[in-house]
Amino acid sequence: MRKLNKKWLFAISAIMVGSMAAVSGCGATEEPASVVESEAAVQTSAAAQEESVPEEAGMTETETEIETETETETETETETEAKTETETKEEPMTESQPQIAPSEQSEPAREEEPAAEGAVTAGDYAVSIGGLRIPIGDDMRNYVGLLGEPDAYGAAKSCTEAGDDKVYTYGGTTIYTYITNGADIISLIEITGSDYLPSGIHVGSTKEEVIAAYGSAYTEEGTELLYEMGSKTIGLQMTDNKVSFIELFGQ
Repeated sequence: MRKLNKKWLFAISAIMVGSMAAVSGCGATEEPASVVESEAAVQTSAAAQEESVPEEAGMTETETEIETETETETETETETEAKTETETKEEPMTESQPQIAPSEQSEPAREEEPAAEGAVTAGDYAVSIGGLRIPIGDDMRNYVGLLGEPDAYGAAKSCTEAGDDKVYTYGGTTIYTYITNGADIISLIEITGSDYLPSGIHVGSTKEEVIAAYGSAYTEEGTELLYEMGSKTIGLQMTDNKVSFIELFGQ
């Protein structure tokens, strides 16, 4: 706009200079018709220029309003997106989201309790042969008829009393007796076969199984574990952490 006005000012100045030269050259007091027409054209152009200024100003204001509205809408959309994101983060758990049942929730690891230990009893000092329980200190005459003919038998004259001390073998179990007042008292039982003690301990049981049955209150002599009660003893020979030989003795 400023360049256009300056151009018109230059044109007006040129016309006025020409008019003044014409007046000074002829000495006339009246302006020629061409000067009058030129001034009229200048006024018409100036009027047209003034009318164009408000239109362009109006267009500028309209564009400013459009830009302002665009910026306002952009800010509104940004605030809306921020609000939506905040609401999404704060949105409580809905039914569609999986919920962990109380039974499925992880529980802290529990320390395993040590296995309960057993304890040796008076009834453990015996051997079971074919389901027949034969205890240390009892009279062997009560069992000979029930066990049947032994696999092996031996007798030797007693050094203390009249009579014989005897040895009975049934499979992998050997029973030793000595004569006392005419009774064959069982003084020693040795087990190398499949017969077992009332607790279930047998040749092949592990040391852990022995402790579970009888506890850890044993005396260790070399590779043998000894469980004692009064004058009776259970001896368990251990080989590679397993029972390889069992003996019961006492009375």
